Amino acid sequence: VGPRPEMPFIASGYSDIHRERLKILPGITGLWQLSGDRKKTIHENMEYDLYYKNNMSFFLDLAILLETLIFAFRGI
Repeated sequence: VGPRPEMPFIASGYSDIHRERLKILPGITGLWQLSGDRKKTIHENMEYDLYYKNNMSFFLDLAILLETLIFAFRGI
């Protein structure tokens, strides 16, 4: 669980606020992927990764993983 990894050539142009998401390990699922805003680019929705960074916990990871499984089984 964590922000999606970014291509190095894209990350090199990040602003300071965008670099905050690089301070934690990337993951394959996260809050942004579960949100209704996932149709927008991640660069337009930094608040999801920043929220995760500031509130990381075992239980938040567990909730994200369970929600990801529900989305996967529903085919969303």
